[in-house]
Amino acid sequence: MAYRNILLLVHIASAAAWLGANLTQLVLTPWFARRGGEVAGSWFEATGLLAKRYYNLAGLLLGLTGVLLVIELGYAWSSGFVAVGITVIAIGAVLGIGFFAPTGDRLAESARAGGPVDAQRYLQVAALDTVLVLTAILAMVSRWKAGF
Repeated sequence: MAYRNILLLVHIASAAAWLGANLTQLVLTPWFARRGGEVAGSWFEATGLLAKRYYNLAGLLLGLTGVLLVIELGYAWSSGFVAVGITVIAIGAVLGIGFFAPTGDRLAESARAGGPVDAQRYLQVAALDTVLVLTAILAMVSRWKAGF
């Protein structure tokens, strides 16, 4: 397999990992939150783990292969789709560290303590993150403002 194809394979798989986990959270979070208690606590503990480890690995691979693809294929760093991709990865990193990890931990603690499990804001930010990922995918597929 050509170097380009391997890079593209890992790049697409990394984007799929990010998007797939987001979609899973959007579907399952309301279901777990309604159950409350230990069930919701375990779910939100797991989402915190995703934010701290899983998304970091997916984002790292996505960014690294993106940079290598730009170099390999000779696209300009000023290409619109490159800027969108870098921006979405940066926003995703900030959201993971600053919002998803601490919010997942807080919701887990609240659920285990028998408190309310209001996941509405969590779901809103997850939906925003998902729209950003889909926008980046569209930018890549369409090669927005591609330059060489």
